[in-house]
Order: sequence, then C-alpha cells, then structure tokens
Amino acid sequence: MCSNESLATTKVIACLYDEQVATDAAGHYTIVASLPEDRPANATKECGVSWLPLSPTGDGAGHPDDSLLIMRNMLPSKDFSHAAHETETPGDEKAVMGQYLPEGQYTSKVAFEVSGCAK
Repeated sequence: MCSNESLATTKVIACLYDEQVATDAAGHYTIVASLPEDRPANATKECGVSWLPLSPTGDGAGHPDDSLLIMRNMLPSKDFSHAAHETETPGDEKAVMGQYLPEGQYTSKVAFEVSGCAK
C-alpha cells in the first residue's frame, strides 16, 4: 500500500510492503493512513496495526486535505481468479475478489484510539 500526493504529481510519500504489514492469525490486517500529527497512539505494530503517513502538503496541486492511496497489485499465479485485474465491470469487485477485496473506512483519531490495542 502506498501513500502518494496525487495523480497530478505522482510523488510517493511512503509505502508498506507485505512483510511490513502486521497481520492477525487469519491473515487480516489494518492499515491506518493519517498525517503524522493525527496518528492514533495505538496505530503500532505492537497493537497489530500498520501505519502509513499521508502527505503533509496534501495533493501537491493546491488541495491541502487531499491525498492518494494506491494498493499495488503484483501479477498473481495464472490460477488465482480473485485478482483486481479479473474485474470487468464497475461494481463486480466483491463478487470477483471475495475475501481479497480491501475494505476501507474513515474514522477519527479518538474513535480509533478507543478501540484499544488488539495485542
């Protein structure tokens, strides 16, 4: 997962590769993306959470509150039918990717911190 300014600048802020992402026993993960000053105290590997910084300058094109997250997908083995590139029609992502479709949500720093530490 990578944090970029925007498609306008394509500037990469930071990335997490597979081995840097904390997972639970089932292989599920939580990645928190925020500005450094908004990082929840429990967004740590010790709490089972990976953290990705957002651009402190926004999208680099005049929008200070915008940022771009990119989930990089490598080419899977030919018999893996749940890859992102197997989708054909907008809206069929869940049907095609199943449990491999990432799920995103917005929350506040306070609300995330209330969830505590999973480990």
